[in-house]
Amino acid sequence: MDTMINQTNQGQRNLKPLAGVAFIGMALCYITLFAIYGAVLSTPADVSTAEKIAYLIENKGLFNFTYILGYVLFSCLLCFCVYVIGGLYQQVSQPAMAMATLFGYFWVVVLLCTGMIGISSSELIASLSTANPAAAEAIYYARILLIESLGGGIEFIGGVWMFVLGAVSWRHGLLSKALSAFTLVKAAIGILTLFCADSILRDLFGITGIIWFIWMGIAMIKKP
Repeated sequence: MDTMINQTNQGQRNLKPLAGVAFIGMALCYITLFAIYGAVLSTPADVSTAEKIAYLIENKGLFNFTYILGYVLFSCLLCFCVYVIGGLYQQVSQPAMAMATLFGYFWVVVLLCTGMIGISSSELIASLSTANPAAAEAIYYARILLIESLGGGIEFIGGVWMFVLGAVSWRHGLLSKALSAFTLVKAAIGILTLFCADSILRDLFGITGIIWFIWMGIAMIKKP
C-alpha cells in the first residue's frame, strides 16, 4: 500500500494518519449509537403511534444527539476519509477511484441530509403534537420513510463506495488481502439492503462497520 502512496504528493501522505483517526472516530460513533439505542431508546414494537410520538417527544434531546453523532459528525469524518483515500489512490486506478470518490461524497450528502431531517422533524412533531395530532402523526411517518430511505435502512451508496475501494485494493495490493476481502463482503451487505428490507442486513452492516472502520483506521495510521 505504501509503495503506491509514495507516488502521490507529500500533502496527501501527511493526511493519512489523520484519516486513520477519523476512521476510528466513525467506529466510536457506531458503538455509541448501538449502546444508546440498545440500552436507552429501545421501545416495544406493539405500542400505538401516539405512544411512539410521546416517547419521541419525551426523549427528543437524546434522539437529536444520536442524529448529530451518527449522521452529522459521522458524515463530516467520512467526507475527510473519502477525500484522503481518493487523493492517495487516484494514480493507481484513476477511473475507478474517481467513481468511488463520487459515490463516497454522495454517501456523505445522504447521511448529512438524514441527520438534518431527523433533527428538524423531531422539533416539528413536538410543536404540533398538542395543537394538531393528525399532522404530527403524518410527519412522524414521513420522517420514518425519509430516514429509512436515505440513511437508516438502505446502505446501497455506501456499499458501492466500499465495493470499488475493495476491488481496487485487492487488485493493486493497496490494503492487505484480508482487509480487501472484508471490504468486499461488507460492501455486498450494503448493496443487498437495496433488494431486501430485512433488518438483519442493516444490523449486520452496522456491526461489520465497527470492525471495518477500526481496521481501516489502523491500516491508515500504521507506518510503512
